[in-house]
Amino acid sequence: MSSVDTSRQTGRSPVNLRSFIIGHYPIRGFLAWGEGKTQALFVDPGGWDDDILRTLDHFGLTVCAILLTHGHWDHTGGLEEMTARLRAPVYAHADDVRLLNHPPDVTLEGGETIPCGALGWQVLHVPGHTAGSVAFTASGIVFTGDTLFAGSIGGTPNLAEYERERRAIRERLFPLGDDTRAYPAHGPATLIGIERRCNPFLR
Repeated sequence: MSSVDTSRQTGRSPVNLRSFIIGHYPIRGFLAWGEGKTQALFVDPGGWDDDILRTLDHFGLTVCAILLTHGHWDHTGGLEEMTARLRAPVYAHADDVRLLNHPPDVTLEGGETIPCGALGWQVLHVPGHTAGSVAFTASGIVFTGDTLFAGSIGGTPNLAEYERERRAIRERLFPLGDDTRAYPAHGPATLIGIERRCNPFLR
């Protein structure tokens, strides 16, 4: 099952998005590509849906990267099938490799830029929910996985990681700007400015 997001116009290169509700414990996985380009990336393959292939065929797209915001099973349950079908490299943070059944093709530390078509996706390390949680941002949008939600933040194993996550959101996500649209893996999209001002967990 997929839902359609119109291209995100930001004054920078517009980004086209399609989201898919996938997995046994459903999450929202995202397909993203630059306007007029044929290379796309997929964020968080929590499961597989043939609608992903139909969407790729419809828009004439090729997936050039599969990005994991973290290594929890509900975000990686479709990874094996997706890599078999799409044959794209997998990117994950080094601190979450231990959570995966197979090592990623590319191990991240944070601060890298992943090129895909006309877009360069910056990797932001936002530990807390897991040690290797990351967000991916380009052209006025950010995929936040289970780190930042509309009105909430990701669960953490202890108070120290809770504070670590709050600090990472303030230091890595808030500087993206109030108009940056955040796409979490659960629930609706939101704006960084709304979360900065109103999220009760970030006051």
